[in-house]
Formats: sequence, structure tokens, C-alpha cells
Amino acid sequence: MEIEVSEDIEKDDIVFYSVLYSTVTVVFGMAVLSKFFTNEFRFGFRSFLSLVVLFLGEPLCQFFIKGPGGLVVFAVGCLFVYSILPASHLPADNKTVFITGCDSGFGHALVQKLDSIGMRVFAGFLEKDGIGAVELRNKCSDRLTCLQLDVTNSRDIEAAAVLIQQAVGEEGLWGLVNNAGVWYFTELEMTSEKILRRVMEVNLFGAVNVTKSVLPLIRKSKGRIINITSLLGRLTLEGVGAYSMSKHALLAYSNTLRQEMRKWGIHVAIVEPGAFRTGSTNEHLLRKRQTEVWETLDAETQATYGSEYLASIYSHLITVSQSFPSDLTPAVRCIRSALLSMQPRACYPTGKGEELVICLHPFLPVWLADRIMASFGLLPRHLKPSALL
Repeated sequence: MEIEVSEDIEKDDIVFYSVLYSTVTVVFGMAVLSKFFTNEFRFGFRSFLSLVVLFLGEPLCQFFIKGPGGLVVFAVGCLFVYSILPASHLPADNKTVFITGCDSGFGHALVQKLDSIGMRVFAGFLEKDGIGAVELRNKCSDRLTCLQLDVTNSRDIEAAAVLIQQAVGEEGLWGLVNNAGVWYFTELEMTSEKILRRVMEVNLFGAVNVTKSVLPLIRKSKGRIINITSLLGRLTLEGVGAYSMSKHALLAYSNTLRQEMRKWGIHVAIVEPGAFRTGSTNEHLLRKRQTEVWETLDAETQATYGSEYLASIYSHLITVSQSFPSDLTPAVRCIRSALLSMQPRACYPTGKGEELVICLHPFLPVWLADRIMASFGLLPRHLKPSALL
């Protein structure tokens, strides 16, 4: 009789814990689905981990740990996975954002995305009546305002800030995305002061000056500032020294600004894209950059390296850049999350394996890190400057 009672109690326990496990599973599953629907993140490590917990976590805990201990382990596992998923987003339809560098690339794609979700967008163009601006006017709603904006021109910056202030009034500006940038592929000895200053003026001082011009408006709304840096702002490669220097500096500026703006309720984030195929990698523009680099060199440096060396480098770069991913969605998704997430991050690495590279690189011996980076370099090993031939 006692054995039968014991068996009945054990069966009741199994049913009781099965109900509790099922309840936790359903709640966790619904929470994960809501994240997918509201945050547009694709299948990746975090979503894979969610599926593992859903389909393997419950039976493993229920049959191997058993009792309340197994239920607690399963529930804690669900909470941990849920905590690393993207946070829900704020409503977008009552917010205004200012984006620089919208002629092509990330800025161009971002304008379309933010306009499509109901945000009011002020888009800065190097050529307000250029192809990129005309295309966006045709594709976007009347919420889009196109601005003439060379981020190295103080009058353009001031005019844009005044126009935005008149439009947003006391409501303020919710977001600023400093996206405008320029890069040249050239070794440091071949980088003239003119080219170096050009890169710094656009990538660093342009972002600093635009930010200062609209910071009072962002303070009113306790909004967001997003600076587009680069993986090359942390790591360096041969041939992109000037670009890396500017992005290193922008990274330092962003980290300092994040700390200083916290007291005002303003969040500052960086988005760090890896290699993508954008307007800056098309053959016509790269050949133009090649000509600019060569024409700014002194006679001695020209003789040392030779025009054929520079031309071969750019030919190789044009070929390699065709293999870069052309889908800009990952970067656009990160910028949108930085603008609208209820729990925004300070840093958004964008690209396959980029987070792992950023984490591991500082711990590698310098000689090993240099060899690894050289294997990813864009300078072909077989090419030699004229002085070495």
C-alpha cells in the first residue's frame, strides 16, 4: 500500500513539474518571438542559443537534474539567454534624426530604412541635387528633408543646424548619425599632408563640429549620438594608415563624449563596420583617389615608389573590393538599434566574426597580431616599389 502511495506521489510530482517546465518554456518562447518581431535580428549565435535552451534545456534539466533544482537551472538559463537578446525598441514615428553622408553607402541605406518606419529624417548630402539625393527624394516620404552639407564647411553646418532647430523647436532632435567619411588607400610615406588633413577634416573634425552644432537640440530630447567608426579604428592594416588614424581619434572622441553626456541623459554609441562594398569602393572613385594621391606627392617620393606601383595597388584593391558584401543591412540594423533600443549598447561591431577579433586581438603577441593582420591586408605581397626593383 505504501509503495502505491509513493508511486502516486512520484507521478503527481512529474505532472506538477512538467506543468511548471511547460509554463516556463511557453513564456520564454513567447518572449523570444516578440524580440524577433520587434527587433528584426537574423538567425545567429544568440538565436541559436535560444533554440538550444527551448528544445534541449527542458528535457535535460527535467530528466538529469530533476525536482526543483532542475526547474531553477532551466529558468535561470532562460533568463540569461533572454538578457543577451536585443532590447525592445522605442516608437519611431515621433522622432527626428539627422544623418550626414547620405549620398551613398550606409547613410543612403539608413535614410530609406528610418523613413520607412516613420521617422522624420534630415539627410546631409555633399551634393544636394546629386544622384543619391534625387533617388531618395523619389523613394522616401515627404518627411525627408535633404540638406546641402559638406562637413568640412562651417557655413553648411551652421545652416543645417538652424534649419533643424526651426523644424523641431522645443521638442528637440532625437538622433544624430555622424556617417560622413572619406578614405584613401596609400602607404603612410606616400600620404601627403594634404591627403592626411583631408581625411582628418572629414572623418574626425567633421563629426566633432556637426555634433557641437546640434548638441543643444539633442539635449532637449535626451536623445542619441551615433558615430560611425570602423574596425580599422581599433586594428590597423598596411595602406589605410590615415583612415585608421582618423577612426582611432573618432573612437576616443566618442568614448569621452559618452561619459560626459551621461549627466544630460544623452546616450553616445559607436557602430564599427568591417569591409562592405559601398559607393566608396566603385572603380571610378578609386581611380580618382589614386590620381589625387599621386599628384600630391613630391618628386622624390614619386621616384621612390613609382606610378606603376600605385596603379597596381589600386587595380588589386578594385578586384578585392568586389568580394566585399554589398548587403548593408547588418550595419543599418545596428544603427537603428543604437537609435531606438530601450537598452542601447555603447559599441556595435558589424561584420562576421568582428566581435571575436576585437576581443582577442589585444591579447595576441605583437608579432603574431601583425602576421594575422598582414594575411588580411589589401597590399599584394608580390608588388615592389621602384626603388626595390
